[in-house]
Amino acid sequence: MGDRANVLVKSSDGEVYLYTHWTGSELPQVVRSALAKKWRWDDAPYLARIIFCEMVGHNNLEDETGFGISPVVCDGENRVIEIDVDQNSVTIGPTAMTFAEFIGSDIGWHN
Repeated sequence: MGDRANVLVKSSDGEVYLYTHWTGSELPQVVRSALAKKWRWDDAPYLARIIFCEMVGHNNLEDETGFGISPVVCDGENRVIEIDVDQNSVTIGPTAMTFAEFIGSDIGWHN
């Protein structure tokens, strides 16, 4: 079981996957909330941390499992939100848009 999904944060400097085991269905809204802060859109390491903190929230801070950080995609490879810092774009499935467009949208896994 589980509700797995990933966020890929990439830039010309590299990439990292942020993984959730239990809250994948919520991930589009979580990423939207993180980007809506408009913090560090051009700074991949900080933006990845901002998104990850939004993913974790106050949950599971002491738990052994639930969230992860990886150089490769984790379980839930069929649900990946791609954040391209250099292009300021978000891609979910076949849909790509700017950060600003994504914040104003309601796009999710099945749009």
